[in-house]
Amino acid sequence: MSNLALRSITGLVFASAMIGAFWWGPTATAVLFLLWTFVGSHEFYQLTGASSHRAWGGIILGVAFYIYFFLIGSDVLTFQHLVFLLPVVVILLSLELVVLRPHFALDFARVLMGWVYVALPMSLISSYAFIPGEYSFWLPISFFAMLWVNDSGAYAVGRAIGRTKLFEKVSPKKTWEGFIGGLVATVACGFVFAQLEIVSADLVLMTTNHWIVLAIIISVFGTIGDLVESHLKRTANVKDSGVLIPGHGGVLDRFDGYLLAMPMAYTYVYLIYHL
Repeated sequence: MSNLALRSITGLVFASAMIGAFWWGPTATAVLFLLWTFVGSHEFYQLTGASSHRAWGGIILGVAFYIYFFLIGSDVLTFQHLVFLLPVVVILLSLELVVLRPHFALDFARVLMGWVYVALPMSLISSYAFIPGEYSFWLPISFFAMLWVNDSGAYAVGRAIGRTKLFEKVSPKKTWEGFIGGLVATVACGFVFAQLEIVSADLVLMTTNHWIVLAIIISVFGTIGDLVESHLKRTANVKDSGVLIPGHGGVLDRFDGYLLAMPMAYTYVYLIYHL
């Protein structure tokens, strides 16, 4: 089987699983993204060279962090309960100081970065779907549709006419022409969602201008997220972050754009509904 065929098949299965989870509801979405959090955290700590015991500690705490935010998104807890995370960080840092292993500060920084870079963005998907007040299938599905369109548009245009390097030191194949192509395609996708009556009925406060701005946010920060993950892999001297998804690499390879675009999209949509 050719690599293109393998990528196409696994990509279709991956997209179907994501869409099915969103359609099924918040519980299925939470379970699926809990898996992504676990695997993605493991990949991150491997890339950054964290020691084994700290990596597993970071993974376990990252999963706990994910569940904590899911409970907030489900209104079981409130954002005020985040105050209870502060003593956890202080206690963990204090324990590391007592043990005082070599490079403990650097390893502890890696653990914290894993929470911020992987667990936090992954945990936002459930809260994102509940921003309008009730669970909305269209918020997560439109987010990923625009993210995937951005990737496809950038790849197609970059391959066809790409000449000017976007950030050659980090990702030699990315071009400004590809970036602009992805941006235009993403804005067009956002405009389509704005015109769908079934979406407008579900997301009544989202105007066409809101959809266009959201598309720009997803395109820009999705691209930056891709570059950040490329830099991590280049630093670790590996081609892929993992091997979970045949033809695509690891979870971080599939969610690189998501990890930066989701916090920004979440903030923007939250402001629309709560200002």
